[in-house]
Amino acid sequence: MEGGIYIEAIGLGALRRKPLLATESPYTAADNLVHSEDKNRKALYNSWKSKKIL
Repeated sequence: MEGGIYIEAIGLGALRRKPLLATESPYTAADNLVHSEDKNRKALYNSWKSKKIL
């Protein structure tokens, strides 16, 4: 990765990185990163759950 400031989120063995833009607040960027990871996790869980029922 190139130089710069990055926000990192680690959860369930996965690391997500996002560059911090000059116009973003670090708190907002971290919240958005965690929110997107939570949406992905819920989608994967629901996908797994629906396959198990079928």
